[in-house]
Amino acid sequence: MNQPSRLVVVGASAAGLTAAEALRRKGFTGALTMVGEEPRLPYDRPPLSKQILRGS
Repeated sequence: MNQPSRLVVVGASAAGLTAAEALRRKGFTGALTMVGEEPRLPYDRPPLSKQILRGS
């Protein structure tokens, strides 16, 4: 099967960023477009609340 040359990830939240990162890790080299309502570019949001609950 041919790999698409471009993909659109709908949602620029943590899930969207995780999806885009996974695509790159799996070897996707095409264009990635992220669509979201956030006023800034996507960024990695670490799960701070879970770390605090675990005592980290």
